Amino acid sequence: DIGAHVGWYGINLNRYYKNINLHSFEPMPANFRNLVNNFRLNGLDTSRAYNIGLFNENKTVEFYFDTENSKASSLTNLRGTDSVEKVTCEVRALDDFCEEKQLHHVDFIKCDVEGAELFVFRGAVKLIQRETPIVFTEMLRKWSAKFNYHPNDIIAFFSELGYLCFELV
Repeated sequence: DIGAHVGWYGINLNRYYKNINLHSFEPMPANFRNLVNNFRLNGLDTSRAYNIGLFNENKTVEFYFDTENSKASSLTNLRGTDSVEKVTCEVRALDDFCEEKQLHHVDFIKCDVEGAELFVFRGAVKLIQRETPIVFTEMLRKWSAKFNYHPNDIIAFFSELGYLCFELV
């Protein structure tokens, strides 16, 4: 669960699939605290919740935490408002993270990182090629434009890896 926010997807996945081995990534400290708290309230394991973001490289970056709408927190000030606080966070490439943690099997990836999805996938290309997981991702033109790409670039990325794209409505 990349861009886990406060755990909605993780909680619901655990509700329906009792034996999953879920890893949740959320870089914003306030969101991460709520994620861990929500997991605990729902009796879920918090040992695979990580207070880091995923990207195409390993480094420390500045995020913009949107204090009015924490779901709109990102590597850029998406809504262009004054209601953001700059927060320094660690980001990792998923390929490097999985190698370090010796995670060798991934069935499903959910990625919702407010416009930076393409960078996350570029940092996970080895994993995606090797494991061919199902990928569920957000693609919004207004957010990806802030990162100078179009959602079709994500479709092209996966197409080159042999994937098909389907829309959920």
